[in-house]
Amino acid sequence: MSHDLNEIYRNTVQTVKTLVAESGVAPEEIAGIGISNQRETTAIWDKATGEPLEEAIVWQCGRASGIAQEIVEKQQARGESTGHMEQKRGGNYDSVITLIDWEGYKALALEMLQEAGVQLLLHTDVVSVCKEDDCVHDVVVQNKSGREAICAKVVIDTTGDADVAALSGCEVEKRHQTTSVGMPFSMQHVDMKRLVAYLEDKQLITQLVSGGKLSEGNQAIRLGFDLKKVPEFTQFMEENGIWGPLGYSLHEGEFTYINGTCIKNVDATDAQVLSDAEIKLRLQVKQLSDMLIRYIPGFEHAYLSWTPEKVGVRLTRIVKCEHVLTLDEIVSGTRFPDEVFLYGFHDCAPRITIRDGKWYGFPYRALVPVGVEGLLVAGRCVTREWEAHMSTRNTVSCMAQGQAVGTAAALCVREGVLPRNLDVQLLRRTLREQGVFLD
Repeated sequence: MSHDLNEIYRNTVQTVKTLVAESGVAPEEIAGIGISNQRETTAIWDKATGEPLEEAIVWQCGRASGIAQEIVEKQQARGESTGHMEQKRGGNYDSVITLIDWEGYKALALEMLQEAGVQLLLHTDVVSVCKEDDCVHDVVVQNKSGREAICAKVVIDTTGDADVAALSGCEVEKRHQTTSVGMPFSMQHVDMKRLVAYLEDKQLITQLVSGGKLSEGNQAIRLGFDLKKVPEFTQFMEENGIWGPLGYSLHEGEFTYINGTCIKNVDATDAQVLSDAEIKLRLQVKQLSDMLIRYIPGFEHAYLSWTPEKVGVRLTRIVKCEHVLTLDEIVSGTRFPDEVFLYGFHDCAPRITIRDGKWYGFPYRALVPVGVEGLLVAGRCVTREWEAHMSTRNTVSCMAQGQAVGTAAALCVREGVLPRNLDVQLLRRTLREQGVFLD
């Protein structure tokens, strides 16, 4: 993470001026000023001019964070991300927020994949798997072209629902009863200043991040508020098990990712059950957006502008891997000799934090299924305990898992070995070269 030194200087000067003006103390009465800092910031100034040569590098610098950080930096350069923003309100479990433009991300991701030589086959489902001696050697897919077999020396399952792992005969366990499905949505023409002012007055704000203008008049903001306390919303929120929306406003008049809908105990592997859930959620979205327009200041002229193409699922199948991360290992900040990245975020109510505000290691073994060769898994299907899963299923963790198994698969092909027999230290050295934070 980096900061504009000129901005820091301007803000400091303005803060001092404001304090002097509001305190009523005359400047000549001030005998001294004390300055305190954490000493983890690096800054370079021109000795002759006094001008900064580069932005200040602060203690949260993510320059060694692999592909995820590369994406953020590319979107920043395109004006599609605020970068990392410190949370000023709430933040008892996520102190730094990174806002990105979704549509910009989609285009960037496709460009990066094409640059890397990846052959994409969209709108395609896996229908079966071929094995020999417990080793997966190809997958059968179906799309508009019909069915075809894709031969591979290593297969990676990132379906989320562990579809490939289940078809491969891996030991899997359904855990959908422990979590929920949802459908976030976006609304346009929201007066964010009026909304925040209303929420401040009613003391409803649970999370707040502001700053990081992408353009003139465009104040980026992350906002969470408790609608259970608003009488018109209490019943709706309690029935759905949601306390209130949590979203962000990256573009003027847009409130993105309002996650105020929920259905529990949905088996996402059952087509009819999943279809019924999607219908109910889309009706919930319409009901909630209409209620926001009717009852909440700032939404008076808003309209529903976006819903995802499918239901958001947190948990379905869990794959038994060579190592299953536990909650105790996560909160204790456990380190492993075969860890492929470090992670420190946990999303659970009541909030759970890692010891000393640090991080835990994610072992390569947690991505290698038991009893099946030629297969790696990554994403929300690798952790059995619900409380532990609330850390490993998060987006950044899944991205890091994906980079680890993708790199591992490439090395397996190059070295002519199965994933289980891969030299983990070779994998770790390669990930370090890619900029993954491992120390």
